[in-house]
Amino acid sequence: MKSGSKVKSEILLQSSESWNNLPMPSYLEGTPQCTILKITVPPHTRLDVHQHPMMNAGVIISGELHVVDCDGNEITLHHGDPILECVGKMHYGENLTDSDTVLYMFYAGVVGVPLSES
Repeated sequence: MKSGSKVKSEILLQSSESWNNLPMPSYLEGTPQCTILKITVPPHTRLDVHQHPMMNAGVIISGELHVVDCDGNEITLHHGDPILECVGKMHYGENLTDSDTVLYMFYAGVVGVPLSES
C-alpha cells in the first residue's frame, strides 16, 4: 500500500425495510448459510414469479432491472443501485433493455432452505 492511501467505505444501503417498504423478518432458525450469487439476466427476459424465505440484498453491476411485486409496487434499478429484496412476497424482475443485466445478490439463509420458491 502506498503511503498516504486511505481505505474508503461507503454504505450503499442500510434499512430494515425492503424496496417496497415491507419490514424485514427475523433471521431464520437453523445453521446459518451465506450465499452470494452472480445473476446475469439476458436482454428482454423476465424472471419467473417467486418469493424468498430469507433476507437478501444485492447490487446492480451493469444494466438495468425492473422489479414488480404482487401488489403492483415497482422499481427500476440501474448500474450501481442496491436493493433489499422483499421476503415472503411474490415478485419478479425483468430486463427490458437490449443488453445483459448483471447483479450480485447476497442471501442470509440457513442450510437446507432454498434461496427462492415459485
